[in-house]
This record gives sequence, structure tokens and C-alpha cells, in this order.
Amino acid sequence: MPTEIERLVRRARSAHAPVAERHAAFAQLVALHERMVFSLAFASLRDPEAARDAAQEAFLTAWRKLPQLRTPAAFPGWLQRLVGTQCARIRRKQRPVVAAPSPPDDTVARSDRRRALARALERLEPADREALLLFHVLGEPQRRIAEILGMPEATIGKRLYSARLRLRRILPRSLARELLVTAPSRDFLRRVEAGMFDELVGTYRFETQPGRIVIIRRVGDLLISEAGGQRNVLASRGADALVPTAFDGEGRFKRDHRGRITHFVYYEFGRRLGVARKIA
Repeated sequence: MPTEIERLVRRARSAHAPVAERHAAFAQLVALHERMVFSLAFASLRDPEAARDAAQEAFLTAWRKLPQLRTPAAFPGWLQRLVGTQCARIRRKQRPVVAAPSPPDDTVARSDRRRALARALERLEPADREALLLFHVLGEPQRRIAEILGMPEATIGKRLYSARLRLRRILPRSLARELLVTAPSRDFLRRVEAGMFDELVGTYRFETQPGRIVIIRRVGDLLISEAGGQRNVLASRGADALVPTAFDGEGRFKRDHRGRITHFVYYEFGRRLGVARKIA
């Protein structure tokens, strides 16, 4: 019998499922693995903000490359390798340039803050540290943290309180304030979901017809295209391909070497009609 992870992977990359259903399946995969992914990233980078960025990019890379995964059951191990790749990229960016006699003052300051924060977090009780990072870095509500850690919600509140109090005692006030925001604006899953949608959202201009513009935007859980006075709901037809639900057309998205959307090629009735460049 296929496992839950296998079923979700198959649904998330199904060429026959509506894009909203594919996103919903992948969102469940994120919810199941976010704690593991963030823990790996934090262990590698020792910086909560950098770890969150690495975890988010790992999930978005997994979303883009999911059709390349041969064995759905291998998703957790494959995801761990993607996390390692993202952490390595961030470490390379953080590394001072060898040719420079000394790194700029702001680079030194950021490096010192990262080390101070990592040392302070290591002095917390493991459960307190995990609850604090889930709340203040990943933006998870206390109810969700209680589910993740298998504890009563009241216990999570107490752990957050004790962790904040200890950090304020051992960290400079300004550094503690950077981490201990009282109300994270968006939780981690919402950021990943936004990235899954928003990489396709934008304005596209056809190269041979500069006056022909296509706008793709998000309305709730739907992707909408607007062009030439027509408005269409878009559905998925596999990796990097969307189709309007009202007629026979297809847009196949192209990416650069960094994986960013740069163009889409538009087809109607199987015939290529033009290439549009993403301009905004």
C-alpha cells in the first residue's frame, strides 16, 4: 500500500489535477516536513533567519523539480539533499572574499550577531528553543506548535515565555529584539505557498508583438490570466505548464539557470503562437 507521503507526492505532481489541488497536496508535504527541514538548516547555518530562507528555498526547489523525483517514497531523503544544497549556497555567500584585506564593518557585525545568537540559543532547553524558533522564525501559531511538539498549548505558552525571558537576560537588547518579534507577519507554510503561486504571477510581453500583454495574477487559490480583454482561470497540465479552462490553449514556462521564470511559450490547438518575456 502506498504511504501518505507517496500519495501526496503523486497528487502534487499529477498532470491531471487542478493547480489548486496540486498546491494543497504539496502544502501538506510542507507541513509534514517543515520541522525536519528547518532543523537541518539551522544545524548547518546556526542562524535562524538564514535557516528559514534555506528551508523555504529547498521546498520551492522541491516543488519545481517534483516531476524529476523517480520514487515518491524517496521524497524525505531527496528533500534533505535539497536543504544541504541551499545551505551550502548560503554559506558561500556568507564567506568573506579572500582578496579583500578585511571584510566590511557591516559584514563583521552581521557575523558577530549570528554567532552571538547561535550561542544564546544553544543555552536554552531543547524544547524551549524549538518552540521559540517555530513561533518567532517560522511564524507558527501556538496551536500548531502544540501539534508539532505533541504538547498542550498551555505548555507551549510557558515554554515560549521562559525562552524569551532567558534570551533577554543573555543577549544584548537590540539583538534580542531582532529575534523576538511579537507577531510574525506570515507563517512559514504561507510563505512557501505564496512562492509556489507567485513565481508564475507577473506581466508578460510577447517579443514579436510588444503591444500584446498577458497578466497572470493570483485571486485566492486561483491563478487568473488577463489578455486582450479576456479573463481566464488557469489549470495545471504538468510541470511548468498552465492551460485556460475556457478554450484550447497552453502556456509552457521557461526558467533561467537559477530556476527563475523568464518566459512562457504560448500554444493553441498544438501550434506555437509566440514567446512572451516576463517583464514584471
